[in-house]
Amino acid sequence: MNLTERQLREKEYYNQYSQSFDVETPIDYAPVLGPWLEKERRPWNSYWRTYEIPIDFLRDQNNENGGLQLLDFGCGPGDNSARFSKVGFTVTGFDICENNISKCNELFFKNNLTNNSKFLVSTAEKLPFINESFEIVVGIDILHHVDIVKSIKEINRVLKNNGIAIFREPIEVPVFDNFRNLSFIRRFFPNNVSIKGHITEDEKKLNFMDIEIIRNAFPKMIIERSLIFSRFDRFFRSNKSNTYSLLEKFDYYFVKFFPFFKNLGGAAVIILRK
Repeated sequence: MNLTERQLREKEYYNQYSQSFDVETPIDYAPVLGPWLEKERRPWNSYWRTYEIPIDFLRDQNNENGGLQLLDFGCGPGDNSARFSKVGFTVTGFDICENNISKCNELFFKNNLTNNSKFLVSTAEKLPFINESFEIVVGIDILHHVDIVKSIKEINRVLKNNGIAIFREPIEVPVFDNFRNLSFIRRFFPNNVSIKGHITEDEKKLNFMDIEIIRNAFPKMIIERSLIFSRFDRFFRSNKSNTYSLLEKFDYYFVKFFPFFKNLGGAAVIILRK
């Protein structure tokens, strides 16, 4: 597998980052079991929403017993794959990092999640799958790490007709991001390359041009944006908190009343239909 310099940097970063993932830590299945069992939904949380949409798609296909092929696009150490496998999807995951793939296999073994799931090393820009292999493609915080043009082309190629792809991504908001990148702000809140901060050298938020590239490939694209006032949660809430954010919920209803402000949202759930 010939890698570009950018891909090599990403691979090296995640080979280091994966060491912090402990397969012994219990997986939080609430984001999938909540909507699957119709006990709880959090449409205001972009991560929960990214799980919820595939589950609803599974039901719409009258295939609640599983069997739909799901591609975890940039699977990391496998926790997201495990959640999808838990509710019956047949999961295939790929990642550029060999250590992540090892973690995936170990995690699935320890959690007895075998159901024909498989993981392999690959880049996003050249996938080792035949055309129309998957009913569903899901990626969480991955597109802003890859070559958008090549990756979107591959997503379109491996997605079956009438299939769906869902991505959760950070998205550029110039009015906030320009302020965030001022030198005196960065002095107190650095956003340099960091294992602890989970920031790689080459990542960048999706911008208007990226969105247009995606739209050209998938004209039926829908974007749900969030993270307006809730971008300040980092000052008030622990990242490990399992309770929902009141600011996220406020954002959700605020945009319903004032839809123009959705463009200030710094997170996007991108829904693509083929």
